[in-house]
Amino acid sequence: MTDAYDPGLRRLALALAPKELRASPGVYVGVGGPSYETPAECRLLRRLGADAVGMSTVSEASAARHLGLRVLGLSLITNSAPGDDDD
Repeated sequence: MTDAYDPGLRRLALALAPKELRASPGVYVGVGGPSYETPAECRLLRRLGADAVGMSTVSEASAARHLGLRVLGLSLITNSAPGDDDD
């Protein structure tokens, strides 16, 4: 699937985001869970291009696109993953 997240909605969200939010585009990777990733898994995902990791957003976006919906994904990053200091 390409353009799972609607490019127009992404541009609009970034344009309207207040500067203090430090909004930026990124790559969200979905994993099965339900557990936190180990430091080694986080390093691997980072090397593969991940900016953020979670357990539900990818499957929900996929289902919404399957239904023909336009999708915008917003993530609030509240903590750094283990392994971030090892880069």
